[in-house]
Amino acid sequence: MFVNIVEVLVFVFCAVVFAAGLAEALFPKWCWKTFESWKAVKVPSKAYFLRRRIEGVLGVALASAIMLGPALMAYFRQ
Repeated sequence: MFVNIVEVLVFVFCAVVFAAGLAEALFPKWCWKTFESWKAVKVPSKAYFLRRRIEGVLGVALASAIMLGPALMAYFRQ
């Protein structure tokens, strides 16, 4: 029972990281306006948005690897 709860919590966490990473990768300016513009005096540079986009792609890749890892390991063990 405990293992199932942990698996569900990890999956939910990875799903949230996946969704946030996807939003950052596709819409970095919208994410900045929504979550961080209230702290800023001016709009950040293009390099900032490029870095946020790269971080979003890495977040999507990491979340995907964690969610699909057990299934892939079981598939290749056979």
